[in-house]
Amino acid sequence: MKKFLTVLLVLVMLMGIFSIASTAATEVKKFGLNDIPEITNKTAISTMVETGATFDKIVPYVKKFTEKTGVKVNVERVASPVVYSKENIELLAGTGVYDIAYVANGWSNEWNPYLYDLRKLAEQYDPGGVAALEDDMKWHSAVVLATENSKGFFHIPFYTYHMGMFIRQDVFDDPTEQADFKAKYGYDLKAATNYTELRDQAEFFTREKGEKLKGKALEHNIYGVSMMAGAYQINDEFSCYLWGKGQDYLTVVRDDSGKVKEYVVTKKNQAALLQTMEEYIELLKFASPGCLTANFDFVVADQGQGRAMIQPTMFSNCFAWTDSILQDNIASDDPDAKLGIYPTIGNKPFTGAWGFAVAKATKNPEAAYWFMRYIGSYECQEVVMKEGGQLTTRMDVLDDPVWKNDENVYPFGILVDYLLSNWQDPEFLSFIKDVYYSNSTAEGKVYEMQMNVLAKGACGELTPEECINELIRQTVELTSKFDKTAPIRIEE
Repeated sequence: MKKFLTVLLVLVMLMGIFSIASTAATEVKKFGLNDIPEITNKTAISTMVETGATFDKIVPYVKKFTEKTGVKVNVERVASPVVYSKENIELLAGTGVYDIAYVANGWSNEWNPYLYDLRKLAEQYDPGGVAALEDDMKWHSAVVLATENSKGFFHIPFYTYHMGMFIRQDVFDDPTEQADFKAKYGYDLKAATNYTELRDQAEFFTREKGEKLKGKALEHNIYGVSMMAGAYQINDEFSCYLWGKGQDYLTVVRDDSGKVKEYVVTKKNQAALLQTMEEYIELLKFASPGCLTANFDFVVADQGQGRAMIQPTMFSNCFAWTDSILQDNIASDDPDAKLGIYPTIGNKPFTGAWGFAVAKATKNPEAAYWFMRYIGSYECQEVVMKEGGQLTTRMDVLDDPVWKNDENVYPFGILVDYLLSNWQDPEFLSFIKDVYYSNSTAEGKVYEMQMNVLAKGACGELTPEECINELIRQTVELTSKFDKTAPIRIEE
């Protein structure tokens, strides 16, 4: 899950596009550093963040916070894969080593017994009370915030890894490719909106060296799709396909008050899981063998180097990175080469964000609250987006006209349009509130399990039926053990 995507910054900065200052979007008065009141508790606070260049750009703003408040902020930098294990031990033990936890959004449901509901802190420390906090948080994507909807309000997003579909737009727009596709499949070539279209396109674009693409003989084999089937991010992909069917790993059942009453692995869930696994394996026939062990970096390079025409499910903050590789490798021979970003099939992509939460064991909840408010503010989120190269969850930053300037409209203008459109879809918002990830306190444990089981199904170590049966078995076992809020059962 945890995307070490901050490498994107280096590539983006090399493109030299983030030197542009925002104008219109900053005209509206929003919470900022000068709005932080005098903090009475001067005890230093500590947090953890990923290694990488994105947070490098935030460091000066951490220093500004210290200069304004007199509170030192100690920041530990670690690789993404160890964040969960390091923080989990300290939170459960109540050590207070981390005053502010760095969380992937789903973890806040699991860790909520050890984290402050931020509304409680707002009541105590914010002159504007809960209303001031909630007013500022309305700027953030409602979809991202909904991923912790059932357990309270525990974290403020830092950046998103919401997913989308990347296609070679120039190839899809080529008249010869369009004519050949229609002649073979009987309908127009466009970004896929269902599995049948995606499977046809994957087959159509899988070609051997010497065959032609856009009328030119290929110097190497190419594949229709590139996929992250390795045991690290396969479940993010799998979720896109499963959710796109309007289904989930299980069904969240609520009582009349809206409280979760039980989790049920329904027959429809079971059928959708098996169908998704079978379809996923079918798609892999049209992907590089390297995809069986691939993470996002392999897949991005696969398309960027012209070896794959579609990334059916990829983290949207890899879009500019993929394009930069494409420009370096393909555009010199084919100046029309470019990407397009579209919804994943079914338009219900895996979504999430890294963010910050206040540990109940903190020595200084007052300073921790204000630090989080500041990191989530327009001022800092503008830096995350324009200098750090990551994608903010703040809709006002995304809506800045700067992204539509001639030098930014591709690739960033179309990327921003995609996020704004998807996050303002009321059907998607309603759906995301009821997915398992957004509700269960066992989500973190189940998520880590899923990636290993699904990868075994993808590579053939387990049959599709064995894979899904094992996925369901462990989901029930882990949820029963680690989620005491509601029972779980399998519909017979």
